[in-house]
Amino acid sequence: INIPPENHYHSIFACPISKEKSTEANPPMMMGCGHVINKDSLEKLKKTAGCVKCPYCLAESFTSSSLQGHF
Repeated sequence: INIPPENHYHSIFACPISKEKSTEANPPMMMGCGHVINKDSLEKLKKTAGCVKCPYCLAESFTSSSLQGHF
């Protein structure tokens, strides 16, 4: 996800699920609903066939449709 420089507010992202800072190995991932969590948290929430339910809005999407964010 490309974020214009004028919208850069934080140089780090802390996952609201795991409370861990994102890293290159564990980047922020935007789910289909638009909510963002770290890749490790996304993998832990993944169910059969790659389906994941957002812990905030309960929307279901596939992990394969999640986009990596850059903070």
